[in-house]
Amino acid sequence: MTYPNIVILNFDLGIRANYDDLYRFLDSYEAMDCGNSNAVFIYPFKGGDLSYEDKFEQVKKELERTAEFSKNDRIYVIVHNNDGVAKGKFLFGQRKTPIWDGYAVKEEDDNLPF
Repeated sequence: MTYPNIVILNFDLGIRANYDDLYRFLDSYEAMDCGNSNAVFIYPFKGGDLSYEDKFEQVKKELERTAEFSKNDRIYVIVHNNDGVAKGKFLFGQRKTPIWDGYAVKEEDDNLPF
């Protein structure tokens, strides 16, 4: 069973962000809560045999019509192709260094003789 119209959305907005507009968008698609700042919903993609990029672009355009985002806001979505294979992309913002970076002990080889 595949779900080509399922969208998983993660948002990381600042404290001054307009959450109401994003929440209105999510509520209009009856999005389900998936934990802090995560939601899943069915999106009515337009067109047949759409690429991942086509789907990203449709969601992004609607979000741009619905809400205003600042330069530090981040929206990451995951969409599926017709075979159910998922792919994710930042529609707004970009990946940052994670807060957990540096916690794990990593073995490093160096070229020093001691």
